Formats: sequence, structure tokens, C-alpha cells
Amino acid sequence: MNKKAIDGEELKENVFRIGVVDTRWVIVAVLYTCCALLIAFTCDHALPKPLDKNAPPTRFIAENAFDHLVNLTSIGPRVAGSYENEVAAVKVLVQAVRRIQESASPHNRVEFDVFRASGAFSLTFIDGMSNIYRDVQSVVVRVRGAGSEGAPGRTRKRAALLLNCHYDTVPDSPGASDDGAGCAVVLETIRALSASPQPLRHDVVALLNGAEENILQASHAFVTTHRWAKSLRAFINIEACGAGGREVLFQAGPNDPWILEVYAGQVPHPFASSLAQELFQSGLIPADTDFRIFRDYANISGVDLAWNSNGYVYHTLLDTAERVPLGALQRTGDNVLALAHGMLSSEELETAAEQSRQPVFFDIVGRVVVLARAPTAVVAALVSLATVVLKIYISAHDASKELYISKAVWLRIVRRTLLSVVLAQCCGMAASVATALLLHFTGARLSFYSRSWLLIPLYAVPALCASWWDARLTWGKATRSGAVSLARGSWLLRAWYDALSLSAAVLLALGTACGLRSAFLPFLWTLPAGADVLFSACAGVNGRWGPRAIAWAIGALIPALQSGYLALGSINTFVPVMGRAGTSPIPPDVIMAVLVSALTLILFSWMLPLVVAAKRPQPLQQLGWAVTFATVALVLFSPLGFPYTADRPQRFMVFHTTRTLHEVSDSGADTATDTHLYWLPELDANTPHSVDEYVPEMAATVATRPDDCAKWLYCGAPYYLPVITLVARGHSVTVSDPPLTRLNASATLDSVVGEPNVKELRLKLQGPNHIVVILSPAVGAIITRCNAGDDLNVQSLPGPIWQQRNTYFISLHDALAPAQWDLVCHIKRVGASHNASSDWVQVSTAGHSMFGEMRRSTSHEELLTRFPPWTAVTGWGAHLHIFNL
Repeated sequence: MNKKAIDGEELKENVFRIGVVDTRWVIVAVLYTCCALLIAFTCDHALPKPLDKNAPPTRFIAENAFDHLVNLTSIGPRVAGSYENEVAAVKVLVQAVRRIQESASPHNRVEFDVFRASGAFSLTFIDGMSNIYRDVQSVVVRVRGAGSEGAPGRTRKRAALLLNCHYDTVPDSPGASDDGAGCAVVLETIRALSASPQPLRHDVVALLNGAEENILQASHAFVTTHRWAKSLRAFINIEACGAGGREVLFQAGPNDPWILEVYAGQVPHPFASSLAQELFQSGLIPADTDFRIFRDYANISGVDLAWNSNGYVYHTLLDTAERVPLGALQRTGDNVLALAHGMLSSEELETAAEQSRQPVFFDIVGRVVVLARAPTAVVAALVSLATVVLKIYISAHDASKELYISKAVWLRIVRRTLLSVVLAQCCGMAASVATALLLHFTGARLSFYSRSWLLIPLYAVPALCASWWDARLTWGKATRSGAVSLARGSWLLRAWYDALSLSAAVLLALGTACGLRSAFLPFLWTLPAGADVLFSACAGVNGRWGPRAIAWAIGALIPALQSGYLALGSINTFVPVMGRAGTSPIPPDVIMAVLVSALTLILFSWMLPLVVAAKRPQPLQQLGWAVTFATVALVLFSPLGFPYTADRPQRFMVFHTTRTLHEVSDSGADTATDTHLYWLPELDANTPHSVDEYVPEMAATVATRPDDCAKWLYCGAPYYLPVITLVARGHSVTVSDPPLTRLNASATLDSVVGEPNVKELRLKLQGPNHIVVILSPAVGAIITRCNAGDDLNVQSLPGPIWQQRNTYFISLHDALAPAQWDLVCHIKRVGASHNASSDWVQVSTAGHSMFGEMRRSTSHEELLTRFPPWTAVTGWGAHLHIFNL
């Protein structure tokens, strides 16, 4: 053959032969990847040994923290406004603080304040809402170094560190992890800080807040009204969506990147990821924390830490102190104490806020934190992209020498191979989704919920088998005919290695261009390209495929290890969330199939070239398909497919409701019609008929009808949170007896003198501590503001559109004995489409008895006792009024 470069038109496509790599190397590669996953699993479950009370007093002692946790959870559920929350819990916390005062070093002074405050604010929690609250209570503790007050007459710099937790809970939950354990950690941390033999350089303020589950009310009350809040400079917030395990730093900022630098340099057990922050802030996880309040209303930066293991107990009666490991308390306490020490000793705490965006950050299997500010991250990305370009150039240059093809031809080969990579990954994901759809439509929904290992044979294995099959198929079709062949597989591997490097580089470039800090993951997958460049420099064009594959495998170790580590964390978080995913238009099995297949294909992507070049990988694929088919059969036709257990229960909420429809005549006469019913929001894909044989009333329930949703705001249901887009459907059954809960409600609409386009809505509400008001003005009108007296003004925040009309969700909370609410809202016509002769506004207002003697009727209580032991059921009475005015 002539040694001139072959033109692209003359090149035949089977330059590379399939079947040059022994299949045993594919098996070795699979085991190699599984070992990386096993290492990640071991690191993910590692907890330090807890310290007992014999440890030095300046250390965080898990035994002390656990004592606080037991004392708090022994009270039981602590709903904001209840005796348990407002009196009993405060007493426990004050006693704990007094003991800390007694044990403090003479160099530090501990003081505390039990305070109440009222206020109003709006926030974009899920669908958006406005909060109006009266007399919410918190316990605030301050630790000050002796002599830290400064000279008389001098104003202290804004140099206090805030530690935050909340001690209130949702109904029926002891709230051990959410967030009793957080308060236990805060109490023990301030004890250790106050025991320091040297005076603290800056103040530490601990907010033990009593109304977070009411949607962030107590933190807002503190930062907007308390005198100690003026000195805040940074914060550490401790939260939970699970019991125990390793707490993850999942939010940081919005400014002051030095806080993360302190975290990276000080904490002994890091677990942090900018990928977790972007996922949380995307709204994929339906939750929020006090982080938002400190960021938006106090204008300070900090970090959000949360436990996420065993999320099945989150907001259920299973969230007990016994389920919080001492090792988890020790680990979190060690980290919070170290971070607090680092921040308190930092000069940045007393300087003006640094207006810089947060760096890229991630830990490597809990051992070290990699952190890069924006300029460094961009430089690293550019170097990685240059490395990939260099790798492809070297391959093209070598191919021109040995294969006698032009560099342009090699680039076309790489481009075609890249298409094969994309098609293979898409085929793998499609196979997983097809399995998920089969399970969904045959009724075997959420089979993985209590047995997360089922995700492997159901979704991970078919993703691999299908992607391997498609990769060999598309490559084989592309190289089926031609005149040129090669005796060894080095060039086949190089083409696929170049394509994989190019795919990582494209994702890295797109992520960097979009400012995504999660682009560190494709950055890591460019590392094998660097290993290949080094191999080419050492071995040259004549390097054999075996050593090159080994070099590639070594380069893939860190990205595979990190991908497996992130995959385990993601699965750990998202599987329990599927049990409270509501009425997502995408079935939960499909969501998990997409997530698991994507993570699996990323994790095993490095070995795809070996699979394509293998002699006979078909037996491996056949074994994989057999495992998947057998597992699907077992899920469909055996108890293996039942998704719930007593430790991983199905969630139910049952609201015993009276719905009162008001017909207001032109003369002002109000005719009310009552309907009594049980209403159940659809919390997961099996609600409510999984319990029909235990609770016959559930078999009689009727799903929310489109007519109801068209006629009534929020479908005529007593929602107590703004989650209509998340839980768009419920189920109800009419009953003869009413709940004990009563809400007295009246509504009038008056003209505003001198403003023909404005109406004044007046609501008088007298009922339980928790009242929800939802307003929907007519088409072409908006709610401008609402006022509940005593300077409780709030700018109304619009929510989802209903019948082409805006909606507004307002939560009213009274932490003391509930007094009458006089709510006044202004409705303004702003569009020409508004018909002045039609109704101006529909009002839906509900009183929720979430605690106390009026909470549940005898029949309601009896109904809940009949739910099976593999359910976690809660509920209370509600009285709903609907007005058209």
C-alpha cells in the first residue's frame, strides 16, 4: 500500500476489527469498577467513634448531645403553637442552657433570651406564599469572650457567628433528626466553645428557633427584630431530611467564599458538593431551610448542613432518638465545632462581605475537599479541554503515520464514534425507562422503595446491557465493509477513547459556559485523556492496546470513584423522596430509572471501548438480561414487589374536613352549605388504594374531579401548604359526622373611595392556631397587599395560575391562644379583560387543628388506627370555607 494519506472518500469504514480483546478483560474491568463503588460505599458509611463524658470538655461529646436529644424528643411532637412546643420544649432548652452557663470557662460568658415576635414576609417556597405570624417563640443564646464588648462608646463590628436549628416539629413526629438532633449539636457546640480556656475572639449566637416547620417564621422573627441579630456576619444552619449518617454541606453562600475555604481546611470529616447545591436549588427536592431567610432577610452568608440517610423516617412517627446514631452526632459535632473555631478565628469574619460567587467544591470520598474559585476553575477547565484536544491530535498524527490516513479522516472517525457513544448511552437509558414503564403500568409501582438494591437488576443492569449491545451494533454497521483491516485492537480503542474524551470535554465546555459548578464531574472524566497523553509520550505510536487500556483505567480511577460516591449519595437521597413525590407527571419508577441508568452509564463509561473490542461479550449481556427478566418476574408475581415495610412505610395524610360553600346575595345575605368528608392528598403513586382491604373507606374514595378543580380554588381541598403543583390531586369520601375543628369566617368586599378599580376584601377569621387563606382575583385583577393589623403588612406573592387567574397563598399563625384575624387585602383591576359585573375574587380559607383536643374526632382517630403497620399516617381536622365575592 502506498504510504500517502488516504483521502476520506477512499477510506473504507472497517479500519478496526471487533473481537480483538479477550472477554475476561471486560470482566476484570467490571470488577475494577465495582471495587471503586465498594470503596465509595465504605467511605459513605464511615462514622467516627463517639466520645463519652470522660472526654476533655473542649471536645464535642456525642453522649452529651444525645442526652439533649432524648430530653427534647421525650416531650413528643412539638407543633408550633402547642403547649409542647411553646412551654415544655422551651423549659428543656432553658435548663440545658443554664447547665452550659455553669460549666463555661471564666474567660467566656453565656447569656440567653427567650423572646417572642410577630411579623410578615413572602417567600418562593414551592408555589410561593406569604407568611403572617404572631408571637412565635425562640430561645437565643450568646457566648461572648471576656472583654469582647469593646471600649465604652465604641460600636462593635458586625462580627458574630450564628448557629441555627429548630426544635418544632410536624404533627405526629418526635422530630429527632428534624431537627432535634440539630439543636442537640448546637447546644453541645456552644458548651464546648464556652469551655475554651481562651476568650472567644468573636461572639457566637445560637438560635434555637421554634417555628421553622410553619415555613421559616421564627428565623425571620429573629433576624428582623432581635437586637443580637444586628451583629451577625455568617451562619451555620443544621437541618435534616433523614436520620443520621453523614451530614452533607449542600448549600453555601451566597457570597463570602472564604467560609468554604475554612470548611475545606478545618473540618475533619468533609462531605460537600456544589452538585448537591445546584440540585437542591433547582427545586427537584421539595423543601427549603432557614438558609433562605438568613440569605434574603439578614443579608449574610453561611452554610447549610443536613443529614440525609434513612429519609424514610423524615416527618413521620419513626423519627425517634433511637434512630439517630451516636456516631452521626459525633461526626456532625466535630465538623460544626471545627468550622466554628475556624470562622471565629478568621479575620474575614470582621470585614465587609466579599461579593464573590461561590467556588466549585467537592470532597473526594470524605477525605479531602477540592475547592476552586471561579478564575482557577476556568483555568482548570481550559487546561482539561486543551489536554483532550492534544490527545485527539496525537491520535490523528499517529494514525497518519501507521494507517496512512489524513488527520481530517481520523477526526471524522472520532466524530462517528462519538455518535456511537451517544446512541449507546441513549439506548441504555431507554432500556431502563422501558422496564420502569412496564412496572408502572402493571401496578408494581415503587417496588424499589424498601429494597433499594432492586435498582441494580431493574435499572442499572439493563442500562449496561443495552448500551453495550448498541455500541457494538452501531460500530459494526459502520465498519461492515471495506478493504483495510488491522491485526490488533489499539486503534479501535484509541478511536473510542478519543470519542469518550471528546464527550467529557463537550459537557465540560457547556457546563463552564453556563456557569454550572457541577461541571467538575465532566472535568474529572477528562483525566483519563491526560493519562493517555502520558502513555503516548512514553510508548509512542507502537504502544500495544493492553498497556494503553491499563493507563486509561488508572486515569479513570478517580472519576469512577467520585462518580460512584456521588451516585450512592444521590440514590440515598432520592429513593425516600419518591415516597412523597406527590402527583408528578413523570412516574417515580421512570424518574429513578433515568437517574440510576444515567449514573450507571457514567460510572461504567470508561470501559465501553473494551466492550466494543471484546471477542465474545454476549454471554455477559445474556446473563445481565436473564437477571433483569427474573427480577421483573419476581417483582410482578411475588411479595418481593411490595414496596413498604414497617421501617420504610407508605405515608398517608387524612384530613377530616367540613367544606362550607357560601352563597352571598346582593343584599349581603350569606347562605352556607356544609359537606363533611375525608380528604387525602396523593403523596405517592399508590395512594390511597394500597390499604383498601384494611380501611374500606379508602376503597370508596373518589379522585379529584376536573370539574371540582375548575369550579373551586385549589380544587376545593384544605391544603395547608402551597403545593398544588406538587400534589395536584387528592382523594375524598363523604362522611356523616363533622370534625371537631371549627373556623368562623366572614368575608365582605367594599369599594375604595376615589379608586374605582380597587376593591377592599375584609376577612374576619376566628379558629385554630393555623389558618390558610387562598385568594384568586378575577381575570385582569391582582392582590396588591394584605394587612392583618399591628404593622403586619405583606406584599402579596402570586402563585400558580388557576382558570387564567392569579392565586395568592397566605398562611396565618398564632403561637399563643388564637385571637381573631382581621385580614384586609386590596384587589386592583389592572387588565382590560376584567369584567366589572362578574365576581371579583374567590376566597378559600381553612382552619387546621394540628394539635390539641380539637385535633381529631373519635371517628377520625378510629379510622387512623385501622391503617396497617407498614404505613405512617397522620392527619387532623380542618374547616374549609369558600366564598365567591
